[in-house]
Amino acid sequence: MRRPLLRLLRQPERIWGLALILGLLVFVAIPLGNMAVSSFRFDSSGPRYVKGVLPGEPTTFYWHRTLFGPLAQAIFWVPVSRSLLIAVLICALALPLGTLFAWLVARTDLPAKGFFNSVLIVPYIMPSWTVALAWLTVFKSEQFGGRPGLVRALFGVNPPAWASYGLLPIVIALAVHYIPYAFVLMRGALATVDAQLEESAEVLGAGKLEVFRKITLPLVLPALGSAFVLTFGRGLGEFGTQAFLGLPVGYYTLSTRVYWALSSRQHSQGYVLTLILILATSLVVFTNQKLIGTRKRFTTITGKGAYHRPVRLGGWRIPAVALLGAFIVVFVLAPLGLIALETLMRYEGQYSLSNFTGYYWIGQGERMLADGQPGIFRSPFILGAIKNSVTLAGITALVSGVLGLLIGYAVVRRRGTVMSRSIEILSFIPYMIPGLAFGGIYLSLFARSWGPLPALYGTMALLVLACTIKYLPFSSSSGISAMHQIDPSLEEAANLHGARWGRRFVRIVLPLAKSGVMSAALLTFITAMRTLDLIVLLVTPQTRVMTSVIWGYQSQGFTQLAYAVMLLIVVITLTGHFVIRRLGGKFEL
Repeated sequence: MRRPLLRLLRQPERIWGLALILGLLVFVAIPLGNMAVSSFRFDSSGPRYVKGVLPGEPTTFYWHRTLFGPLAQAIFWVPVSRSLLIAVLICALALPLGTLFAWLVARTDLPAKGFFNSVLIVPYIMPSWTVALAWLTVFKSEQFGGRPGLVRALFGVNPPAWASYGLLPIVIALAVHYIPYAFVLMRGALATVDAQLEESAEVLGAGKLEVFRKITLPLVLPALGSAFVLTFGRGLGEFGTQAFLGLPVGYYTLSTRVYWALSSRQHSQGYVLTLILILATSLVVFTNQKLIGTRKRFTTITGKGAYHRPVRLGGWRIPAVALLGAFIVVFVLAPLGLIALETLMRYEGQYSLSNFTGYYWIGQGERMLADGQPGIFRSPFILGAIKNSVTLAGITALVSGVLGLLIGYAVVRRRGTVMSRSIEILSFIPYMIPGLAFGGIYLSLFARSWGPLPALYGTMALLVLACTIKYLPFSSSSGISAMHQIDPSLEEAANLHGARWGRRFVRIVLPLAKSGVMSAALLTFITAMRTLDLIVLLVTPQTRVMTSVIWGYQSQGFTQLAYAVMLLIVVITLTGHFVIRRLGGKFEL
């Protein structure tokens, strides 16, 4: 009895490994199963549709209504076709431009590479709906209520409806957000291509196009495939931009239909749509895993350092710099500038010097402006939201950092065991669930007490729990990566010298894994600060955060206040990214 106990104390990762599996089953697998079961039961809205039924009775009514009923076109088929079209168009724009930008930065003699390398990823660091709000500032039309936008103010005409809301602005706003995503993925792939392979082909008489088709493209094809699948999957489940630019004109997509169903208390209907959304996202994620698996077939440049000779752009250097500069000006500086300008307008849509004011930042409250609400730095309501956001992001980052390290230690040190594989699979599942769907699952589970767990709806604990579990794939992958870099022989040597496990962990593991864990924690902090889809169904007036305040203000027409809070989020997220870079984090966005 004493010997097994001593062996267990020497390898405590077995204890927390079992605890992690139990926790992941409780907070990931069981909620998902509970929602699937609930989709086959009547909810409180059931008696409105089917006379004589009681809530809780088993049924396939909601699945049939969603897929085959008289309203199936409006509830499911039209929204899902729009979501698929949006995802395809986002890929069609983001992948070519992201790949071109990556090639210019990674493979050519482009000047100011360091500057472009840093600034081009800014749109991805910012919330995805930043460009959407800037778009509304320019193209908002009086036809749909509210104040006019910049186009109406300058030219005296309202933009056409298709330019203000709907497919076109949604695709452009999301494509701008995901171009840096493709850029980051393709930049890494292009940087590893050995130029000697391309030069050898040219020496043998191959033309530029043939070299690209037979050498470069096959080597970067897995990364390009991953970029497509991941961009497609994220575009499919994105909520904020599609809500801001679609809901005002009734342009529903699959994610906004989920929001509509759950927010109108048609839970079982929402669960059906959520499960379909999860299924669609899971398919693209598994496709991505398949593509990553096939990448080994293209690994022909291992064993020695790659040779890199920049491609000379010659006369194309100026156009290339102009292209990248235009992207930064139009889609990074201009949106932020427009949003900042709008916060200084007393009345929205009136661009005159007499209309300038700092009221929405420091005003004490005027009855005629925003229903008398004070500026954001004087409003207890907004200051409370800022405090809640920072608290939520800070606690989530701290817990995620610790969990990521524990998961990494258990997975790497128990490599090849059932425990290791179970933890790795369970901790990755949240990545396959879109944020809005994840929030819907936790809403269904924690709206009431569940076993020994109390009802958490309306508490900060629920937001922390949801964010921690949802972003666990970030922290766990970082923890696993950090632990892979630590040679087990270091711990073994310390063990031979009599060092106990706790001392080995504090003196050896923690210092060596610190950089990766800190990067994961700060990345989680940034992501939690800007999240909207995950928490929009879970927040209450007591647990409001900055993004939910923006959602509420934008819905009420308090645009300047919404934009001011938006700018604060951008400042905080960019500061967080700067801290990551300064600390030398290896988890690159």
